[in-house]
Formats: sequence, C-alpha cells, structure tokens
Amino acid sequence: MRYALTALVFAAGPAAAKLDYRVEIDAPRELKDVLQKGLNIVRWRTDPEMDEERLRRLVDEAIRESREAAATDGYFSAHVQAQIDSSGEPWVVRLRVEPGERTRVSDVDIRFSGPASTDGEARPYMQRVRQNWTLRPGQPFRQAEWESAKRQAVRDLSGYRYAAASIAASEARIDPQTHSASLQVEIASGPPFRLGELHITGTRRYDDALVANLAPLHAGDVYDREKLILYQRRLLETGYFASVQAEIDQQPGVADAAPLRVSVIEAPKYHVEWGIGYNTDVGPRLQARYTNQDVLSTAWRFGSTLNLDQKIQNLQLDLNTPPREGGIWDSVFTRARKQDIQNDVTREFAVGVSRNYGASAAPSALLVSAHAEDERIGDVIASTAHAVYFGLRKGFRRTDALISPRQGYVLSAEVGGAPNALASQTFVRGVASALLFFPLGRQDDLLLRGQAGAVRSAAREGIPSTFLFRTGGDQTVRGYAFETRWIGDNWGIATFFDAGNAWDTGVRTDIATGYGVGARFRTPIGPIRADLAYGARNSDWRLHFSVGYGF
Repeated sequence: MRYALTALVFAAGPAAAKLDYRVEIDAPRELKDVLQKGLNIVRWRTDPEMDEERLRRLVDEAIRESREAAATDGYFSAHVQAQIDSSGEPWVVRLRVEPGERTRVSDVDIRFSGPASTDGEARPYMQRVRQNWTLRPGQPFRQAEWESAKRQAVRDLSGYRYAAASIAASEARIDPQTHSASLQVEIASGPPFRLGELHITGTRRYDDALVANLAPLHAGDVYDREKLILYQRRLLETGYFASVQAEIDQQPGVADAAPLRVSVIEAPKYHVEWGIGYNTDVGPRLQARYTNQDVLSTAWRFGSTLNLDQKIQNLQLDLNTPPREGGIWDSVFTRARKQDIQNDVTREFAVGVSRNYGASAAPSALLVSAHAEDERIGDVIASTAHAVYFGLRKGFRRTDALISPRQGYVLSAEVGGAPNALASQTFVRGVASALLFFPLGRQDDLLLRGQAGAVRSAAREGIPSTFLFRTGGDQTVRGYAFETRWIGDNWGIATFFDAGNAWDTGVRTDIATGYGVGARFRTPIGPIRADLAYGARNSDWRLHFSVGYGF
C-alpha cells in the first residue's frame, strides 16, 4: 500500500504552468470595440488551463469570428490576419482586420400579403411602414439595423386591425463586387382582429366595473393599439393603480373576437409627495400633494395640492367620483390663490363642479364655478370682482402617436361666460389652441403652435383675473416673464420663433416676438424641453423648461 501511493504521487509530477498572453487588435474603432468584447480569444485569456495548442485553436477561431463580426457591421470583404509572437513574456496575439469597403443598401422592396393587401382602410398603415422604414438606400447595411427595421415594420402594420402581422419572408442580397445590399421583405398581415370579451385581473379594493368604465374599446370594435395605450394611460391617471397592462390575444384563431386582457396592480390608498424645484417663470418653488384614492371605501378620490413660489401661492382641494360607464366622472374643487405680479397682488377664492368625459384621446368637460377676488396695488384695494362661470371645454385630436406624435393635430377650445345676475361684470369668453405636427424628414419635425382668445364685455373691471389673458412664459411667447431636429432616438435640437400679445381692446399690431434654440428629450410622458429664448421687445434672454405638449 505504501509503495503504490508513492508511485502515484511521483507519476503526477509538477503542474504545467499557465500560458499567459495578451491580444492586440488593429481595426477601425467601432469594429475594434465589438471584437474586444466578443472574441473568444479575449474572453478565455485568463483560463488557468491555457496552453499553446488551445491558443492556436482560439487564433483560428478569432479569424473566423472577426470576418463574421465585420460582415454583421456591413463589411463583407474583410481581410483578417493573425499571428502569435512568443518571443517575450507574455506572448502577444496580433489581430489585424482590414474591413475593406462597407456594403450599403441599394434598394428596398417591401411587399404585403394577406387581407391587408386589399383592405383600403389598411393602406395608411402600409404607407406608414414604407415611410418609417429605417434602413434606406444609401445607408450602411448592418445586421442589427436590418433586424430592427423588420421589427418596426411589423409593429407599424400591427397597430391597427392586423394584430398578428409577421414577417413572411425576408432576404438581403449582398453583391461583393458592388458592395451593395438589395433588401426584400414580405409582411403577412394575418386576419383582421376585432375585440371580444374583457377579462380583468388584479382588482382587490375596487370593482371590475371601475376598470371597464374607462375602456375606449368594446366587444366588436376593430383592434387599435393606440386606443389600448390610451386605455392604460387613463387607468393610471386615475391614481387607483400602480401598474396596468392591456393586451389582446393575438392568436389568429380568435381574430373575430380576441379577448382583451387587462391586468392591474392597485396603488396604495394614501399618497403623500412633496418637492422643491425651480421654474424659470416664478423662481424657487415648493410643492406638496396628498391624495386618498378610496374615501370611506367608496372609490371617491380626494386630492389636495399646495404650491408656493415667489409670485404665486395656491391651495386646491379636489374630490372626484369614480368613473361611470363611458369614462364619465364628476369633480368638485375649491381653491384659494394669491399672486403677486409686478406689485399687482390678487387674492382669489373659487369653488366649482364639472362633468368630465375622459375616455377618448381628446377629453371634454362641462363646468360651473364661482369666483370672488380682490386686487391690491400696494396697501390699497384697487378692485373687487365676483362671477359664476358656465363653460364648455372640448378637445379634438388626430395624431400618428399618442405619446410623441410627428404628424397630425391636437385642438382644444373653451367657451363660457357669466350672466349679469351672477357677476359683477357680465362677460363672454372664448379660447382656442392648436398644435400641428409635420414630419419634414426622417429626423426633422415642424411643430406649429397657436392660441387665440377673447373676452367680450362692457369693461374689463369687475371680471376675475382668472378669465383674462396674459402672455409670456414657456407655453406662449418665450423670452418674456410670466404674464426639432432629432439626434438618435431620444435627443433632439429645436429652433423656434414665437409671436403674440394680449390687449384690452381689439387686435393691434404691437406683436411681441421671441426666438431661440432648445434641446428636447423624448420620455414616456412626452418631450422634456429646455429653451433659451430672446425676447426682442425687452432685449432679454430667458431660459424656459417644460415637459409634454400643452398650453
């Protein structure tokens, strides 16, 4: 036994030393970065069992992998050389990649098959596929962009009616002589989809009817992804839910009545938030908010908001009923507000009710509110005013996307007034605003924004200032105090020119203008905007910051 053990130890001998080496890659920067992260010869450099035989196998693999990586990036005639320098410690593996001329897209042929190819209502979506195709003639052919373009094409077609659209066939014909790629894609639409039953899961505190009442789609309606996105947003905006997912069963076999599945996670009943910020129009700002989403277990929603800054102090209390069928709910509010603009101090107290119609992309409301106000200049009461206001607010929207539109319009209008018996000054008021979106190219957008309003009355005195007009600030004429080329997928640069003013009587010619440049960043809630604007009338520069679209 002792003899056998001794022989075994002797046979094992000393362990072989690990072969140490480093890899030097000579290639264009973007290709070099890919190779340094993806080559096996780089990943296995620290293998404790590395020896010369394994290293030579890895070098042979690296030549093949480098050619494949170059082809993925559009270089189909790459010349790759590799050698091992064993003259020193550690050894050096030198890999030289000469990519040659990059292959570029020569032409793109996009075809459609299935019911959509003869469906007139699907034609705009087929046009959108072609317009939004990202890998265009003249651009470098890259495998990742080729796959991304096909995914986007399917998404564009499947957004309306044809939810099961898919790639039926695709081919990229590479000509190594001309370094060109001819692309062919066939998209099969699959059958047209209509909605079936609504299935709701995740509710605990609230009834399923509360979720169903905000649905802009119903059984028998044509499938529309934008309306599903709107449905999710409306449910989240209620504050009842922390998470919402709405999707249909995309199996072609149920296309005539595809079940709509809505899964929710309820938000906490109580919510408190506060923050300190800075606004270019009013300076430092303190904001606090408290909400109760289920007052006395009735699904009524209470909210209180406090805003304090250098010019405006505002406290508002809101009470909202649960949404009824059709996305209709009622609101009650009360507000106390003080504002100091250029030493003109206004104090207002208001209460009101409204009926809101919010299931569509352009909501509307009927409202009644009572307002009492006094205005002070210094320590002297300059005027008092009161009014009971009756109004109608209506929205209109038709855009290519809900979150970050590039084409279409968003319109809103409000008309209303206060009768003689219920106001210190009778008046009629109207205001309208419009956003027009135009795509000028693949990366350039034109946004036209306008707002007009008028108050008809015997005099301005006696009308609460809430119903009068001021201009200036980040949503009107930038460059005055209060009173886009896209780079990549998310960042953009904008230039703008604004013009407008507000007058006591008539429409005059003394228009205030502002112009400048700004930065944009796309987010799920709309673009974040930072604008540096020059107010020509005051010869002054101002920085404006805002989120989303609006007035």
